[in-house]
This record gives sequence, C-alpha cells and structure tokens, in this order.
Amino acid sequence: MTPFAISLIEETFAKIEPQKDAFAKHFYEDLFATAPETRPYFDGKDMDEQGAKLMAAITSVVEGLSDIESLIPKAEEIAQKHVAYGVQPGDYDTFGASLMRTLARTLEADFHQEAEMAWDELYNLLATVMKFAAYDVGGRGFKPTRPAGQKPFWKFW
Repeated sequence: MTPFAISLIEETFAKIEPQKDAFAKHFYEDLFATAPETRPYFDGKDMDEQGAKLMAAITSVVEGLSDIESLIPKAEEIAQKHVAYGVQPGDYDTFGASLMRTLARTLEADFHQEAEMAWDELYNLLATVMKFAAYDVGGRGFKPTRPAGQKPFWKFW
C-alpha cells in the first residue's frame, strides 16, 4: 500500500474510533439486513462483545499498516478460526460489502473516492490472504504454511 493510502485509512479511522460502538452496531445491522444467511454465525453471541472484537481487529489492522507484513500471520490465524464457525469463501465478499457501506454511512463526505479505494485495497488484500489461508483456493491443495524465508504469495518485490 502506498503511504498516501495508509494515511487516508488512518485519517478516516480516527473519525470512526470515537463512535466505534455505533459503527459496529451499524455494521452488523447492515450485514444481517443484506445477508441474513450470516446470522447463524453469531448465534448465542453477545453482539456488544462481538462488536468490540470487530473494532479491536480493525484497530489492530490500522495500527499495523506501517508494517503490513506483520498483519499476515494474525489474519491467517483468524481465517482458520472462521472456518470452524462455518464461514465460506464467498462470505468475505459479503462482509467486505457491509464494511464498505458502513464506512460510507459513518464517514459520509470523508469517504471520498480516494479513501474508498484505500479501504477497498486493504480489505481485499487481507480477505485474499485469509481465503488462501483457510481454504483450498482453486482446488490446488494450498497449504497456509510456507517455508521459512519464502515471501508471501502477495508480495511481488
């Protein structure tokens, strides 16, 4: 990610953080309204606690943007847990769409095209990492572990 994209994410997140509880509530309202099939993933869960976990995860990602490679192992770990909850690869697109709508609703004019593109780039990077870590993407028998020193698949430099 470019320094400009990172700065846009940090700036817009700074506007979200003071209203993080409302952001999480709006996110799950949007998710359940647009994708009711995701509701069973949260059966028996305290949604306030789930919202706090969501915001903690987003905070961790935003705080780790200066060293994005350090975020990858945690994203892979979370992806493995999501498989146990029944999350399917397509659910990442559903989740991402709800996230983008919630960002737009919360940030309004501050969610301009550049900010949207920055958040979209970040989400798609992490979602791709998570899908590769959790599923046999493309039926190629992908295993999430890689030999020590080998670059992640997404790193081209």
